[in-house]
Amino acid sequence: MSKFKRFLSYKHRDIPNHHHYQMAVIFLFVFGVFLFVPYYLVVDEFNLNMNDYQWYFFIPFLIFYSVYCLKERSKIGIEERITPLKRPIGHWVLLGIMLIAFHLQPQDDYLEKIQALNIAFAIFSLFLADGYWDFKKIKLLRR
Repeated sequence: MSKFKRFLSYKHRDIPNHHHYQMAVIFLFVFGVFLFVPYYLVVDEFNLNMNDYQWYFFIPFLIFYSVYCLKERSKIGIEERITPLKRPIGHWVLLGIMLIAFHLQPQDDYLEKIQALNIAFAIFSLFLADGYWDFKKIKLLRR
């Protein structure tokens, strides 16, 4: 058996479900963005309006992405989930506030932006953050 074949068959065979979920969230989103590039070029080649045609790609992709990630998340056992830490959650909140403030700024080329990509990135960010913290364990008021 060649070294490469052994690498593929044994190296990542026993990866924990939690790590598999994290990798699925990241790689599936990157794969979707890479699929969007040829779609964007085809739409641009036929001089179609991207504001309308962006949704024909992103709605099916986001439905598939969300269902697949939720299915993978359900495989994670309770003992594998990570207790959330306050400082990294604060960083995510600051990032979210910064992104919202950035998008609320008036811009001249606002109609030319791909709004579906922003929504896809927001969904990706939620799944990515969920891969690092179990949001069910967050308690705002400790009793």
